[in-house]
Amino acid sequence: MSTYEQNIKQLKETIKIQRYYGSINSLMAWDLWQGLPVDGREYRQSVTGYFIKEASNLIKSNETKKLVEYFRELDDNRYENIYDKAAARVLINKYDKAVKVPIELQIEMNNFTSTAQMAWKEALDKSDFNMYKPYIKKSFELKAKVAEAIDNTKNPLDVLVDDVDEGLTVAKIDELFSELKVAIIDILEKIRDKNETIDDSFLNVNIDKENVKSICSHIVENSFFDKNKGTYQEVLHPVLYGVGPRDVRVTTNYKRLIPCIFSMLHECGHGIYEYSGNDKVVEYSLYGGISGTMHESQSRFYENLIGKSYEFWQYFYTFLQSEVNEFKNIDLDKFYNALNKVKPSLRRLDADELTYNLHPIIRFEMEKEYFQGNLKTDDFYEAWNAKYKEYLGLEPKNAKEGVLQDVHWASGHIGYFQSYTLGNVYGGQFRNKLLEAYPNVYKEISFGNFDSLNKWMYENIHQYGNLYTQNDLIKKATGEEIKSKYFIDYLYEKFL
Repeated sequence: MSTYEQNIKQLKETIKIQRYYGSINSLMAWDLWQGLPVDGREYRQSVTGYFIKEASNLIKSNETKKLVEYFRELDDNRYENIYDKAAARVLINKYDKAVKVPIELQIEMNNFTSTAQMAWKEALDKSDFNMYKPYIKKSFELKAKVAEAIDNTKNPLDVLVDDVDEGLTVAKIDELFSELKVAIIDILEKIRDKNETIDDSFLNVNIDKENVKSICSHIVENSFFDKNKGTYQEVLHPVLYGVGPRDVRVTTNYKRLIPCIFSMLHECGHGIYEYSGNDKVVEYSLYGGISGTMHESQSRFYENLIGKSYEFWQYFYTFLQSEVNEFKNIDLDKFYNALNKVKPSLRRLDADELTYNLHPIIRFEMEKEYFQGNLKTDDFYEAWNAKYKEYLGLEPKNAKEGVLQDVHWASGHIGYFQSYTLGNVYGGQFRNKLLEAYPNVYKEISFGNFDSLNKWMYENIHQYGNLYTQNDLIKKATGEEIKSKYFIDYLYEKFL
C-alpha cells in the first residue's frame, strides 16, 4: 500500500470516528428536549463535555496533525478522486478550527448553551426578557471569543457567518438582502389591500394531536420523505437532528394543524437532504449535507416552493378534506388563497411566504449592529420592537411575542439567521433550473407524481452531502453563483 493509500485510509477512519462523536452529541441534544429530567442536566453536561474532549483529542492528535500536513502540501492533481480531495478538505477545516478554539472554550460553550436553552424556555413561558438578559449577553460574548480564536483579523460576525456558510461574507449578504427588501416592500404595497379581503379564519381548526401527526406524516411521506429513515417527536421549537447517514429525528409542534403541516415539510426537507448522501459519500463520512444556507434552502424549498404551490394542494386537498370536517365545504381556490395570504405577523414561524424573509433579516441586522459595537444585548428588546415597527408595521406587546420567540441565540446559533432568508434565495435559483429540466414538474405534482422533483433534487443536490463547498455546489447545480434575481422573479410571479 502506497503512502497516499495509507493516508487516505487513515483520513477516512479519522473522519468516521469524528462523525461517531457527532452522532452522540446529536442524540444528547435530541434528548435535551425529549426526556431529560431536571436533575439529570448536570450529568448530561459532564457526558457531552467528555465526548467533546475525546473528539478534540483525536482531531488535535499528532497522528491527525501529520495527516493534515500531508494533505495540505499535496497538489490537487495528485488526488485520485473527488472524494479523497473533499475528505482532505473537511479534515483540514476541522483540524484548523479545533486547534484554534481552545477545548476549554468549546466545553464552556456547550455547557452554557444547554443551560441557556432551559433558561430561554422559562423566560419565554413568563415573557420575561430581564430573566433572559444574562444568558443572551454571555452567549454573544462566548461566540465573540470563538470568532476571535478562529480569526482575530476579521469582524467576528464575518468569521461566524463563514463558519456557518463557508465563503459567504457579511458584505455579500447585505447586497442580496438589499435587493430582496426593495422587492418585498414593493410587492407588499401593491397587494396589501387585496390581501386584507382574503378570509383565512377557517384555517384555525381544532384537531387533536394524534390526528395532526397522522395528517402531517401522510403528506410528507407521500411526497418525498422516507419514514424508514426518520422518526417524529414533539417539541416546543421544531428542529431536525441528524444522527447518522440514514437516521434523522424530526421534531415539531402538533398544537395547530396548518402550521404543523408546513413545519413538517420544512424539517423533513432538512431530513431528506440529511439522509440522502450516495453510498460513496457515506463511505467517506461526508453525509449530512452542507450546513447553513444550503440546508435551509432544502427545508424552505419543500415547505414553500413546493408545499405552498397550487399544484401541491390539487393533489393533497381531497385527502385533507376527508380528514378535517371543517374543510369539506371550502373549495380548493379559497383554501389556497388563505394559505398564501400575505399578512405581516410578529412571529417568524407564523409568517407568510413573502414577509417571512424580513424576519431573519431583522435578526441578522441586530447581530451585525452588535458586532459593530452599535447595539448591546441588554437593548435587544427595544431594538427588536423598533425594527418590527419599521419593516412590518407591527410592534410586539411583550417579549414572548418579540425577542424571546427564537431559541437560536440561547443555543449558540449566532451568525446563522441569514441562512433562512438566503435559503429562500437559493431555492428560487434551484426552482429555475428544475423548471428548465422538467417544465411540467408542477403539473406532475398535481397528480401526485413527485418523481421528477425528487430525481432532480437528488441528482443535483442531495446525493453530494459535503462533497462540495456551498459555492461550488450552487454553481454545479445552476451554472451560476448565488443571485437574488430568481427568487425575486418567483415572488413577483406568485403574488402579483
